[in-house]
Formats: sequence, C-alpha cells, structure tokens
Amino acid sequence: MLSELHLLDSYSTSDLPVFNTFSAETGVSITSHLYSTSEEAYRFLTTTDQAYDVIIVSDTLVHRLRREQRLAVLNHAQLPNLVHLDPMFTRSNGDPDYRFCVPYRWSVLGFGYRQSATGRAINNWDDVFDPAYTDRIGVPDEVRLSMGMALIKSGFSPNSSDPAAIAAARNWWLSVANQINRFTASNEQELLQRDELDIVVARSGDILQIARDDADIRFTIPEEGSILITDSLCVPANAASQSIAEQFINFVLTPEHSAALANMSRYGTPNQAALPLIDAELRASLNQYIAQEQAGLLFHLTDVDPAVLELYRAAWTEVQP
Repeated sequence: MLSELHLLDSYSTSDLPVFNTFSAETGVSITSHLYSTSEEAYRFLTTTDQAYDVIIVSDTLVHRLRREQRLAVLNHAQLPNLVHLDPMFTRSNGDPDYRFCVPYRWSVLGFGYRQSATGRAINNWDDVFDPAYTDRIGVPDEVRLSMGMALIKSGFSPNSSDPAAIAAARNWWLSVANQINRFTASNEQELLQRDELDIVVARSGDILQIARDDADIRFTIPEEGSILITDSLCVPANAASQSIAEQFINFVLTPEHSAALANMSRYGTPNQAALPLIDAELRASLNQYIAQEQAGLLFHLTDVDPAVLELYRAAWTEVQP
C-alpha cells in the first residue's frame, strides 16, 4: 500500500489541517512539490523523474495534459462526493463528466492594492497605469493569464487565435511596460504585503488571504472583465497508486473539508454543499464574483493550438525586459 502521496501544487499544503487529517486517518503522508507557473508545472511533469500521485493544475494545463494523454481516467466508484460539485465549473472545461479531473478551487484575476498608497480605488486598467504608480506595479509572468487579460482589455476573447488580436494585446503591454516594476511568479501578495509594490495583478484568494489581517489591502476585478481560474485535482497516468489518489480526492470533496480549505486559503470552492459552512465575509465575495461570471464579465481560459500558443509566447517575450 502507498505510504506517501506526492502532490504537485502551486500552494503549500504544509499548514493545511485538512491534509494532516487525511494522513492521520489513512497513514499516508503527503509530500508537497511546489511550482510557480503552469509552464514550470508542465516541465516538472514531463522532464523530471519524480512521479506525482495527484496534481493540482489550472485550466489550460489540464487541457494540454489531456490532449497529450498524460492523465488517468478517474474511477467514479471511488468518488461518491462528486455529487456535491457545482455544474458551473464544467461549462468550459470540456470534461463535464469529470473523466480526468475534478474542480478543486477557483479564483478571479484582479487588482490587489494598498489603499493608503494609491489614495483611491483601483477599478480598471487605466487606474492601474496612472503615471502616479509608475514602478510600483507587479504583473504575473504567466503567458496565458497576462496575455489573456490584455486581450480582454483590447476587446478580444482571451482565447483568441487571431494573430492580429494577439499582436494588439502585445502592443498594449508594450505601451505600459515601462511602468511595471517586475513580472512576478506566484509571490505577488508577498510583495504587496511588504510594501515593495502598491498594485499587483493577482488571484483573488491570494489577496484576500493578506487582506484578512491588513485592512489597507483591497481587491477589485477589472471593469473591463477578467479571467476565472479553476484549479483541478488530477491523477497522472503514471501515479504510483490511482486508488489512494482517488481516496484523497474524495476526502477533499467532503463538504466540511472543502469548506475548511476555502476558509483558510480564501479561494472559492466548487463544492455546493460546502458553501453554507464558509464564513460570511468570504461567501459574500464569492457570490459577487459568481454574479460577474453570470453577467458575462469573467472568462475561462481554454486550450489553443500549439502553433497559436507559440504566438502567445513570442508576444510575451517581447513584452518582458
């Protein structure tokens, strides 16, 4: 029997009591392996000897791994807690029957900022790139996320395959690049918390975490629209024990456990049965985001042709200093 479950995630699990409870109940210890970007996660999965039992990855990487047949087909007999999931999270993932992955947490890309530094609310991209904030801005170094936001700002789909649209998004970034202090890799909230930056483009959950203890930190979603990011639990085709991996996934989908993870991480949960157990402040924020998704202001990233992905990468390379 597997005694150690290897988990690949962008979020540290060392301080998550729910995961510790799983280990206590099953005798299976969890070893976390962290990545900063989806590109880095893909490299870990395809170029290292480490085998992972469960991976937590976001939309576009899920699509790519499925396309390349790197994921195991899930045994639903091991996953009775699937009944708790909100159908909203299957709309755009191309896997409505959860054959390969299970939605785990979600967030919205937006603006985290320090109110005392900006002196006003930051509601749109023009607010962000006010000359007053030059060299105090951080942008994520994730090709599809940052290019997707620029496409939305420029009036296009964040999944566009049109070279002209991709060029327009690149040109917009180039027009504001001299105001950006740094391109960040999953530490945006820390830079904001340490006053190294005044405005960061970041996931809602990461900003809400630090806002819990610092009333000066605010989070808003761009008026122009934004990206809803769903992180999913998947089992790689080469996992040491698919059965133990599925046991872990089903454990996480228990409403009480999903709620505990959401309350601690400040990310949304796709678990409908967990929502009444989430604290009122977080639930209010999540309801606001869901309303914006229903109004057509939030978009899900989907897979693009490899040749188009290369256009995105080439465009983003031009933007970075």
